[in-house]
Amino acid sequence: MNRNKIACECRNITYGKIEDAIKAGATTFEEVQQKTGCGKTCGKCKEFLTYLVRDLLQEQQKNG
Repeated sequence: MNRNKIACECRNITYGKIEDAIKAGATTFEEVQQKTGCGKTCGKCKEFLTYLVRDLLQEQQKNG
């Protein structure tokens, strides 16, 4: 995964910032949204980010 790739254009939130929020304890999209502010401006990325967070959480669980 490219940690520098932008996941939320309006807030300039990268994949890395989302992954960091999960590593810091966020377990839902809403918690990631609170920590990063992603998906709160125009909302276009909200559906994508929901799946990204789900996938990152699953990956984290697999890798322990």
